[in-house]
Formats: sequence, C-alpha cells, structure tokens
Amino acid sequence: MEGRRLDLGLLDPLSLHAGYAGMAEAQPAGALPMVLLARSSGHLSLGAAQGAAAELDPAACRRHGVPVVRRPLGGGTVWVDAQQLNYFFLFPAGSGPARPAAAFSLVAPVVEAVHRAFGLPVTGAGGQDFWCRGRKIGGTGAATLGHTLILGGSFILDFHRPAFTRCVALPSPGFREWLGEALAGSLTSWTGEGVGGVAASAVAESFWAALAAQGWRLQPSVPTAAEGAAVAEAREDLDDLDWEEGARRRVPHGIKLKSGAFLTERHWDGGQWLRVWTDVGQFRRVAASVFPAGLGELLSGLGPADGRFAHLLDQALGAAAPLWRERLLATAVWSD
Repeated sequence: MEGRRLDLGLLDPLSLHAGYAGMAEAQPAGALPMVLLARSSGHLSLGAAQGAAAELDPAACRRHGVPVVRRPLGGGTVWVDAQQLNYFFLFPAGSGPARPAAAFSLVAPVVEAVHRAFGLPVTGAGGQDFWCRGRKIGGTGAATLGHTLILGGSFILDFHRPAFTRCVALPSPGFREWLGEALAGSLTSWTGEGVGGVAASAVAESFWAALAAQGWRLQPSVPTAAEGAAVAEAREDLDDLDWEEGARRRVPHGIKLKSGAFLTERHWDGGQWLRVWTDVGQFRRVAASVFPAGLGELLSGLGPADGRFAHLLDQALGAAAPLWRERLLATAVWSD
C-alpha cells in the first residue's frame, strides 16, 4: 500500500488530537493513506461520546493540573503522556478499509510485529485491544472524519497509574483502592513486562520497518498549507470542553479496564453498596455491604450462569439472596 508518513514529534495535548483530526478532515476522497506518529505531554483523553463531568473529577483535575481533551476517536478515558508513542492510520475513502474492524485487521500485524521485535508476545484481542500475557498493553479507537477513516492507538512504554486513578470520578474510596489493583491486574506496559528504557525513537524506527515489511510503501511527508489550516481549525474545535453538559458514564456505574473486564459500584438507600470486578466472563472480585466474610472470595472465579453462584448467595444471605442476586447481575458489566 502506497501512502505518506509523518512524524509530528512531541506535541501538547490539543495539538496531538488536532493533528490527526485536521489531517483527516483535509483529505479528499481517493487521497493516499497516511500514517502519523506523535507523542504528547501528559493529559487525560476522553472518548468522543464521553461527558467530562460523568467520567472525571473536575476538582481533582484542576488540583493536579491535568489537562483534559475529548478526542474525536471512540473508546473510553485514557491517560496519555510522553512515555507513549501514538500512531494514527488515516484512510481516505477509496484508499483502504472503510470500517474500523477492517482497519484493525490490517494494522494489527504491524503493531504485533513491533512489540515482538522487542521480545513482547503481543496479540490483538477483541477487535480493538492488544494483549500481552493476559493483560492489555495497548488499545485503539476509531472514527470517520470527513472522507477519512482514522484508527489510532499507542505503544505504551510506561504507564503512570496514579495520574489516571486520582482524576477519575469515583463513587467511594474503596472503589479507588480496587481500581488501582484492577488496573495493575488488567493493564501492562513495556516497562511492566521488563522491557524498560527503550527510546521512543527506537520504537518509531521499528514501526516504520514493520510497515515496510508488511508491504507498505510510505514516503516521508509534512503537512501542506491546507492541511496545516485544517489542523489549526480542529484545535479550536477541541479547545471547548464543556464540564456542565449532562451525560452518562460510558460504562454505567464504573469503568472499562480492558476488553471483557470492568469495575463497577452502586449505592442504595440505607448505606447499602455493591462493588464488582468482572474479568472475561467471571467475577474477579465482589464485595457488598451485606456480604459476610468470605463470600466475595467464594464468588471469585464463577460466572453468572454457574449454579454455585445462586447457591452461595442463598446459603449466605437467606431471604435477602434474590434481591442481591438481582443487584449483582444488574451491576456487573461483561461487554461493551
């Protein structure tokens, strides 16, 4: 596949997201595909359909000086900083895949090859994530802007969990504690897998080489004057985050950890609460205000259809079991 390649360097958060958005908007149908690389200073990036006030704690973001940008790509809230190398594939209409699933299938072998070149056994998962030894080491988001399909993702050389957890909207201190554990159990990075100290420039070199090995013929390029103007316009549009708009969380009552894994919590009158960590079809961890000691551990590893699930609740909660079984099934999230 012939196309253009652009390395945009280290950018501020708005310039990162305006860069690929403006370049996409500027492309006419039939233009050559483009592949962009860029890094950014630290910020929280919301998915295109997410509301800031529903997903984040605005006071914590201000207190810690964390910029927030709602990107034009789909997906959930992510932390982005200079320890990540971000890639964006742009496919103007008629130049390549027209749907995100097809774009992911085309891009995944390249991303996998880069990781494996550094000794990381990474495979695509769920049509949008990349996993290493059972944990997510990268994700992707997609959107169509103008005539152009965009698929973006990142190589996560390191991940600063506290920067993420301290700004996410949380229903309780206990949820925050679990979130740290759940992120450690669900997400990883190059450093977390023992491949630390790799320079972003070395990853970029490997990325371009992997593309060439997969048959991509990309010519180094820079934005044209028209593309630069489109990027500037996109920056103005992105610099308008409304903290007052009403919106629901992307994951009701919680947050997505990786494909098939979620952490949720609900509260009811009288101080009753329930917290659930699900992981690929099973309860990973469960706690509730009415659970006796040990019940959560017994539920761990069971699926909702497992006969032992209902039996354990009946045995431990008696007459209250039907209510809490209903609450548990309504609170747990299994898929997007």
